[in-house]
Amino acid sequence: RHDERGQVSTWMALASLAMVLIAGIAVDLSGQVLAKQRAADLAAQAARAAGNQLEVSPAMRGRPVTVDPQRARAAAKHYIANAGATGTVSVTNTQITVTVHDTYQPLFLSAAGLGTQQVTGEATARLARAVNGAER
Repeated sequence: RHDERGQVSTWMALASLAMVLIAGIAVDLSGQVLAKQRAADLAAQAARAAGNQLEVSPAMRGRPVTVDPQRARAAAKHYIANAGATGTVSVTNTQITVTVHDTYQPLFLSAAGLGTQQVTGEATARLARAVNGAER
């Protein structure tokens, strides 16, 4: 009969290590997905903030409503900066596109050499005139 003492201990140690590694990967991948969702949400909110910057005088004269490009860009950049991220803003008369760049620092995989991950989110807001719920 062979001496089998210690084989279960080795198996348990390896299985425990594998489980910790799998849990670490799950936590870090989930964290990265949440960081991407946050970047997309920041982009959407910044685009909405920019969309509130309207050229008032043409609208008061019955002309189509447009966005004030300088104020819209400034409002979106301000929103992004206050959230601690960076980004770009593109403004036309009726559309604002915001791209947000942020980072995610892995919790477990950083011990394995995986550094800060870049995440990006993008959103577009379109200016539309609606009367009684119907776009005009």
